[in-house]
Amino acid sequence: MKKVILVLAFLMTSCSSDSDALIPDQEVAMKDITLNLDVLIASESSPIMQRRSTCDFPELYHHKISNTFNVYFIPTQGGASFTFTDVNEGKSTFSIPEIEYRVVVTNSDKKYRGELPITSDVLYLFGESTVDFKMVDTVDVAVTNDYASIMVVSNTAITHVPVFAGVPLSLTGEYYNIYVRSNDGPITGTLGINDYKENYEGTFTPNEVYRFMICPQGSVNIIVDSDILTRIHDQIIG
Repeated sequence: MKKVILVLAFLMTSCSSDSDALIPDQEVAMKDITLNLDVLIASESSPIMQRRSTCDFPELYHHKISNTFNVYFIPTQGGASFTFTDVNEGKSTFSIPEIEYRVVVTNSDKKYRGELPITSDVLYLFGESTVDFKMVDTVDVAVTNDYASIMVVSNTAITHVPVFAGVPLSLTGEYYNIYVRSNDGPITGTLGINDYKENYEGTFTPNEVYRFMICPQGSVNIIVDSDILTRIHDQIIG
């Protein structure tokens, strides 16, 4: 049995009126009400159990991790570098002089970790290692993430694009998101929500996700049974 659940979130702001009054000679405060209608389908026999909470975090966002990288062979003793772009997963063969290199692997165009942007809407990874190909034939380069992800749930309680350290977050599905890193010490900053009416100042760890949410104020759940007037009883009289 399918059920249709209508969730109405009421966002209220106060205002006063001098003209309309429900009680003679008494001023009554008025409310501006914004209705946010959310239609849910429930298949259980008890539709009330299928009601979605207005203050639950949405499904986890799957961060896009690049599967192609740029590889830079930078001679440690100077000279021309060798660059190979958009290298895919799997085996790739390159021909380069047999000398010592600083090998950089990244999905950015930067050759030094410190050159990566401090804030970004793209997740940049970086790895490097030094190898002397006169001594060895292979080198392992561990590519790591220096960024923390700061996310704010996009719901009816959000009236302005959230901002971190003065940079607006990007809307990605049900979340606003920004990637943040630091060149010097821990990642710190202030997250401003709704034009800085709500602030969170904190310290963030690289390679971790921080999710924030403001719960919508008040809700009324209207549950409509989709089986209304679907059962028919036929009877011939006379």
